[in-house]
Amino acid sequence: MKPKPLRPSRRALNPILLDAPVLAADATRASVFYTPTAQALDRHIPLISAGAAALCLLSAFVVDRAGLPQPLVHLLTLIAFAIAGLPAVASVWDSLREVKIDIDVLMLLGACLAAVIGSPMEGALLLVLFALSGALETYALQRTQSAIDALARLSPDEAVLLTDDGPQTVRLKEVALGQRLLVRPGDRVPLDGQVVDGNSAVDESAITGESVPRDKEPGDLVFAGTVNTHGRLVVEVTKLAGDTTLARIVKLVGEARHRKAGVERLIDRIGPPYSAAIIALSVLVALILPPIAGLSWSESIHRGIAVLIVGSPCALIIATPVAYLSGIAGAARRGVLIKGGVYLEVLARTGVMVFDKTGTLTTGRVRLVDLELLDGTDRDQALRLAGAVETSSTHPLAVAVMTALAERNLEPYNASDMTSTPGQSLSGMVDGREVWIGRPGVAGSRLDGPLRDRCAARVEAVRSAGQTASVMLVDGSPTILIFQDTLREGAARCVAALRKQGVRHVEMLTGDHELVATAIAQAVGLDGFHAELLPEDKLTVARRLRQQHGHVVMAGDGVNDAPALVDADVGIAIGSIGADVALEAADIVLLGERIELIAWLHRQALRTASIVRQNLTLAIGVITVLGCCAVATDLPLPLAVIAHEGSTVLVALNALRLIRGGPQQ
Repeated sequence: MKPKPLRPSRRALNPILLDAPVLAADATRASVFYTPTAQALDRHIPLISAGAAALCLLSAFVVDRAGLPQPLVHLLTLIAFAIAGLPAVASVWDSLREVKIDIDVLMLLGACLAAVIGSPMEGALLLVLFALSGALETYALQRTQSAIDALARLSPDEAVLLTDDGPQTVRLKEVALGQRLLVRPGDRVPLDGQVVDGNSAVDESAITGESVPRDKEPGDLVFAGTVNTHGRLVVEVTKLAGDTTLARIVKLVGEARHRKAGVERLIDRIGPPYSAAIIALSVLVALILPPIAGLSWSESIHRGIAVLIVGSPCALIIATPVAYLSGIAGAARRGVLIKGGVYLEVLARTGVMVFDKTGTLTTGRVRLVDLELLDGTDRDQALRLAGAVETSSTHPLAVAVMTALAERNLEPYNASDMTSTPGQSLSGMVDGREVWIGRPGVAGSRLDGPLRDRCAARVEAVRSAGQTASVMLVDGSPTILIFQDTLREGAARCVAALRKQGVRHVEMLTGDHELVATAIAQAVGLDGFHAELLPEDKLTVARRLRQQHGHVVMAGDGVNDAPALVDADVGIAIGSIGADVALEAADIVLLGERIELIAWLHRQALRTASIVRQNLTLAIGVITVLGCCAVATDLPLPLAVIAHEGSTVLVALNALRLIRGGPQQ
């Protein structure tokens, strides 16, 4: 459903912060987001309206100074009142029906009271500046929303469908699962799918932030909104428009508004009672100043109205939500999906960060680099035997075995009677021989005497070199499979930057052997690690770290780390474009594979927290200073309005700096 048109009042925040668009199952960008023309219209109508009201008020002032008939002055003032005040009247009516007192109530009440005491121009000025301030806020906040909307506009409206009659251009909603699309050089990929023909490189930077296009060949996945740089691709559709990775990202960013930071929730709670208290205080000031300070009733009422105006919490209310939304939008532009301001708030306070090893600190693309045949078996035969039991496994080591087979143009043997012990071993029967593959520690219990010692010594040497070992037993005869994982580029710089930014303790969790973990920990510069962990053990260790250190941020690859990511105070999944598990489990998702973005993300959280403090300090300071001046002095209403509304615009502009996000290290 299209958001309501924005209007020049503080409730103009609602379409942006409370009605962010959500993709329907069959939606395309044209049906759920503003078109550029509609966006421009909604952005400028409040400003045009406020400008027209200001022009009428200025004309009334000129006519009055020129000594022309007063009825004309009153007419022009009344027109300014109507143009600037009617949108506020609509908001006030909504608020009163809900028995709430908000900013619009305060402003309209102040303007009407000013007119009642014989200062209609001051009342009109209040409404005009209030409308102008709201229009400027709306214009600024559109920049934040457009950073999110830009994601949705990445997907094209149409696709080239391959049919028996040749290529046909169709609307996205007409495409069904399993159909094949033609993606020409320079085209954006219309829907998520799998390449079935062609070779090319696809630019995924608009979603992941990765600057280098990814090579694509048959079997690889491509995602809606990415750009085919060269070469012809034929893509088989795996997800419809409303289910694509891009659609889910846009939806999750839109839903981030629901997960507010603690300070946001606090201000939401105190807003209505605070507004009621300001009305009560302004009445009290108007009543007590004549007997206490000897002022006339007209002067005391004037000061009461000034208190009502300057005490309005306009800047206070938008100080935090605009900052957090800008922080989220700035991260989205860099391929970082944050599901709510609360996670930025916690991330800024955390002193402990925990990394998974495989797929996080390392690339997770494990390679089989060698086989040590302790019984003299033929190497190709040993590899085919290993592939026989690993063929149905999705474990990274199993994938490495199958990749090694493909590189050598070998086919695995066929295995039967397969059994699996999760986290321990796989076994099966191949041509009457038992083939077992598993952890070296478990393999040791299946070997005897010198052969066990020889196997253990070789495994120890492999681990000392920072490599991973697995043992295959064929009817009890051992073969050592040696795997190498590559340290992710930028991992050490990321950890160093986090420590420089105030993270006190950085640890690693891994299911790998302690010697391998030691080599990685030393290379990256970690404070500690926990090795040989099963998935459930990672959850236990993370909980223990929380008890010891407070808030814990967990970074993993988002698949086998899902339980720990869910349980952590903030779970960060890295390299998770297209990974449904990561999009659901993690609180923050790095769609690309640049681990250094975690350090940037922590810095963005710190900047957001700093800007929130600046905004709150400014808002509270202006209200306090102007409030004291309104009570103690004859504060001119125009000056009160300009200072008050100016602070509101300042906090909005200050928060919008977060969209740039600052430089990356």
